Amino acid sequence: MNQNNKLIDELKIALKTKNITYKAIGLHLKLSEGTIKRIFSNYDFTLHRLEDICSLVDLELFDLLERMKEKELSTEILPVEYENELVSDIQLLLTAHLLINKWTVQQILSNYEIDKLDMIQLLSKLDAMRIIDYLPGERVRLKISRNFKWINKGPIQQFFNKNIESEFFNCNFTSPGEIRLFISGMLTKSSNTEMQRRIKKLAVSFDDLHKENEQEILPNKFGTSLVLAMRPWDINLFDKLKKPETKKVFK
Repeated sequence: MNQNNKLIDELKIALKTKNITYKAIGLHLKLSEGTIKRIFSNYDFTLHRLEDICSLVDLELFDLLERMKEKELSTEILPVEYENELVSDIQLLLTAHLLINKWTVQQILSNYEIDKLDMIQLLSKLDAMRIIDYLPGERVRLKISRNFKWINKGPIQQFFNKNIESEFFNCNFTSPGEIRLFISGMLTKSSNTEMQRRIKKLAVSFDDLHKENEQEILPNKFGTSLVLAMRPWDINLFDKLKKPETKKVFK
């Protein structure tokens, strides 16, 4: 399937999600429903017509292209041996982390003490891991999907738990751009589930803002980390004082 057809198929998905019918598209374009069906069936779109239909789902053509490219990305999780290789080479891990956060190769070279020849070798390794496509001119294209995750309790998570977590919380969280909240209370199981849903929604909002800021110049951005955690838990010293029959299990 060529790229144009993939783009139209992505548009079909967007229209279906918004429950927009061929009839509604026809009314918008002042064409019959049958004509609209033939246009979609034959993938017969002019640029102007494509942009017109995109407006029905509040999308720019660029947004549609981004969605299509996202579908073409394939790597959702790395083999454990690749994660081990990343944590064994701090320059490799740093380069992967920055590229995943949409830094350019030139930005990395300008901001970090990495030799250009070493960078070529790093990019070649990341290409072999299917994290990127290494393109001519020191350009890269990410190959990880939007659902990409590090292995649960794998080498990368263990590395960050060991080296980052203590540094992250070694802070008063009183400077500009910093915030820390600790809230404790009694929730039902259903309320716990609802709170988890809202936390996941916040994570999506963070990711959306990250994507919106991709076009902003580097000097106007700074690394930002967000940690949220919730679980059925009491302070251990308090929990030890509970009578066995009063200890509740979350099931």
